[in-house]
Amino acid sequence: MDNGDDSARERRVLLVTFHYPPLAAAPGALRASAFARYLPAFGWQPHILAPRTSAYDPGSCEAGAVVPGHVHRAWAIDARRHLGWRRRYMAWTAVPDRWVAWLPGAIASGLAAIWRHDIQVIWSTYPIATSHLVAAVLARLTGRPWVAEFRDPMTLDGAPAQRRVLAAIERRVMQQADHLIFATDGSARDYVRRYPAIESRCTVIPNGYDPELQPDMSASPEAGEASAAAGPRRIVHSGQLYSRDRDPAVLFEALAGMKQAGRISSEQVRFVFRNTQDATLYAREVARLGLEDLVEIAPRLPHAAALAEQARADALLLLQGQGFNRQVPAKLFEYLRAGRPLLALVDPDGDTRALLEEVGVGECVAAPDRPEAIAAAVSALIECLDRYGSDHPRWRPAPDRLSKYSRRVGTARLAELLRELAPEGDRMCHKGEDN
Repeated sequence: MDNGDDSARERRVLLVTFHYPPLAAAPGALRASAFARYLPAFGWQPHILAPRTSAYDPGSCEAGAVVPGHVHRAWAIDARRHLGWRRRYMAWTAVPDRWVAWLPGAIASGLAAIWRHDIQVIWSTYPIATSHLVAAVLARLTGRPWVAEFRDPMTLDGAPAQRRVLAAIERRVMQQADHLIFATDGSARDYVRRYPAIESRCTVIPNGYDPELQPDMSASPEAGEASAAAGPRRIVHSGQLYSRDRDPAVLFEALAGMKQAGRISSEQVRFVFRNTQDATLYAREVARLGLEDLVEIAPRLPHAAALAEQARADALLLLQGQGFNRQVPAKLFEYLRAGRPLLALVDPDGDTRALLEEVGVGECVAAPDRPEAIAAAVSALIECLDRYGSDHPRWRPAPDRLSKYSRRVGTARLAELLRELAPEGDRMCHKGEDN
């Protein structure tokens, strides 16, 4: 669908992203839609190439969600849902990922958008790998400059065939892309170490908070509601959990030990896990450990409501294990914007820990795989909450340290990069052509 007329002087960029609204609260969708909303302020009209919403999991789309930009959707399916049986499917149908069927339709739709709207630059984002495949073909066929983004490192997990394909895609991206964007300094360093030739073509644009979706809540009346309310302190985790490196099992073990030793009670705190998949699995583990009075596996909320809950929480919980050391979760920037106390169970050598030190937040920090350290951090948090409450300025990063992580600031950097790749007046020049 097209939402407006193109003027003769506008610069235009094609954003190739699998994750896009109305898909709800996915980090990739939040990042891409923020770029799309802020790019016009910097002279760029975004066209978005995304799949039809039927490719997303049932219930994952948010009714009434704002969908910014000129959106071009192509047919796609999910191999697990559409080609499988009881969530089992043939591995070859999901190489390089479960949505590879999006490839032909996305190429056709992308070509039509590029020629019809005179798009000057192509941008694509990983995850998922098919997005980079689409962009690579479009860049080759049209000669348009291509910016390839890696929100996460392109890990080589999975079956051998999938690992080989992902490795080949990664090499192609490193060779062909005109510029590469990474979300953390650590990820950029790792890629430069593996591919030294890309060093001059790398930019870091970190994840961040969106000032339009999340006004400064730290000084608002709502932020103080939780502290004044009666009852246990609510410590909220908002977002996905994973069986590896973002698994609350060790935290649950620590809480069970604290409860048995009389070091914690339901009158003091309640941990709330919001918007996670596999809620039934975690609820069973909570029941097995006898933690129902301390831990709540809560149902999904729309993103705006989840942000409001973060602002009202007494404290916020972050889980980030060693396997995610070259990633900083988008939720951390939302947490920092909310200005609430933070219980951070993060690997000491990861980029997430480094960011906490940079912004000056992190009194209650522990490694996520050490029950004793977690118990000590939980006790320290309870003591700090009793002493200072949830609204003390000590919990909030200095504005000058946090403001550079605004999505608008990140978009300004992206717009600058796009201008460098497609200067005004060069929009119809293809790579390799004589001018």
